Amino acid sequence: GPHIASVTLAAYECGSTDFPEPPYPDQIVCPQEGVVEGSVSLLSIMSKVRLEACMWGAGTAIGELPPYFMARAARQSGADPDDEDYEEFEEMLEQAEGAQDFASRAKLGVQHLVQKVGFFGILACASIPNPLFDLAGIHCGHFLVPFWTFFGATLIGKAIIKMHIQKLFVIVTFSKHIV
Repeated sequence: GPHIASVTLAAYECGSTDFPEPPYPDQIVCPQEGVVEGSVSLLSIMSKVRLEACMWGAGTAIGELPPYFMARAARQSGADPDDEDYEEFEEMLEQAEGAQDFASRAKLGVQHLVQKVGFFGILACASIPNPLFDLAGIHCGHFLVPFWTFFGATLIGKAIIKMHIQKLFVIVTFSKHIV
C-alpha cells in the first residue's frame, strides 16, 4: 500500500511514470527530458505497480494457509469426539444455525458458501476484503477441502481480483485531484 501510494504521488509530481524501475533509491528521481505534461493516467500507474501489487496479493494468500493447515491437521489427527475443542467447534456450528445476530449468520453463510459452492465460494470469499476469510480457511481445513482447491481459489482471489480492487483504491485515494 505505501509503495503504491508513493509511486502514485511521484507519478503526479513528475508528470510521468518513466522514473526508474524498482529497487528505488531513497527517493524517486523524475526524468529530465521528454516529459509530456498530463501523460499520467490511472492505467499507467496501475501498470507501474503491477508486479509489486501482485506479490502483495500472493503474500496475503500464503498468509491464509496456517488456519487451513491447523484445522486440517486437527481433523486428520482422528480427534476424539469427546475432545473439548472439537465439541466447541460443533457447538458453534449448531448455535449458528438458530442464531439471529449478524456475526453468527455471517459465519454460517461462509460455511455454507465454502461447502456448497466449493472453489467458486472460496474464490468469492477471497476476492472481497472481509475479516471472515480466516474462518473460511478453518472450514476448508476442517471439511478436508483439497489443498490446491483452497490455495488456487485463494491465490486467484487475493493476488488477482482483490489486489486490483485495493490497488485501484490506493491509486485513486492518492491521486492528484484528491491529494
